[in-house]
Amino acid sequence: MKKLTVGVVGLGYWGPNLVRNFTDHDKFSVTWGCDLIDQNLDRAKKILPTIQVTKDFNELLNDPQLDMIAIATSPETHALLGKKVLESKKHLWIEKPFTTSLHDAQELLDLAKKNNLYLHVDFPFIFYGPVLKMQELLQSNTIGEPSYYTSFRTNLGLIQKNVDVVWDLAPHDLSILFHLFPNKKIVDVQTIGSTPISNGNTNQIANLVVEFENNFTAYIHLSWLSPVKLRLITLGGQKKMILFDDISPSEKIKIYDKSIQIERNDVTPFKPVYRTGDVLVPT
Repeated sequence: MKKLTVGVVGLGYWGPNLVRNFTDHDKFSVTWGCDLIDQNLDRAKKILPTIQVTKDFNELLNDPQLDMIAIATSPETHALLGKKVLESKKHLWIEKPFTTSLHDAQELLDLAKKNNLYLHVDFPFIFYGPVLKMQELLQSNTIGEPSYYTSFRTNLGLIQKNVDVVWDLAPHDLSILFHLFPNKKIVDVQTIGSTPISNGNTNQIANLVVEFENNFTAYIHLSWLSPVKLRLITLGGQKKMILFDDISPSEKIKIYDKSIQIERNDVTPFKPVYRTGDVLVPT
C-alpha cells in the first residue's frame, strides 16, 4: 500500500513530535517541513535527514505528490493556513485548538466536506490507554451511574500571547468528556479566569464548569502558573470512583470502591453513610 505523504508546518514546539511520530508509522512518509526559523528547520533535518525544508508554505501547497499537511503553528493562524490546505485539495491534520472561533471551525469543516477531504484535529487523549480503560469501565457499569468529573490540569507555562489557558488546555478535557459521554447534552457552561501576571493579556488561571443533562457536571481547573505539573482526573459514580493520574509513572488508573449515601426524609436526622472498600489497579 502506498504511504501517505505528509508535510509538517510549524517545527518549533510540537511540530518535531509530529515529524518523529509520522516517521515511525509505517503508513506515512514525511516529505516536507516548513517553518520561518532556520534553527527549527535544522532541527527537523536532524530528526529526518531526508526531509525537504522550506520557509515558503506555498511550496507544500503546490507539491502534487503531497497528500496531507499537518498544521502545528500558533492557534490564530490555524484557520487561514487550514483553509489554504483544503483549497489545495490536500487532507488536513491540525493541532488543538482547532480554530479560535466557531465560525472559522465551521468554515473549515464545510470546505473539507465539499472537497471530500479528511480533516483531523489532534486530540491524543481519546486514543490513550488510560482513557480507553475509563471508557471500558463506564461501558461495563463498574462505577454505576456517573455523577461528576473533576480535572486539575496545571503547569508552569507555557504562557501564550494570543490564546488563554482555557483555549490551550481545556480541549484535552473536553475531548475526553465528549469521547466518554458522546450522547450527553450540555445544559450550561460557565467559566471564570484571571491574569495574575500584570503584563499578560490573556487568562493564565481559569475554572471551567460544564453542566450536562441528568445532573452530571464537569469541573475543570486550568493553570499556567502552578509550581507543579498536575494531570489528575476523578470520575465519580454512584457505586465507585475512578482516579486517573497521568503524571504517575505506573498505576495511572485506580478504581476506588467508595461512595456516600444520604437519606432524604423529614423524619430521620441527616446522617450521610460513607462506604469504603478496596482500591483496584486494573491492567
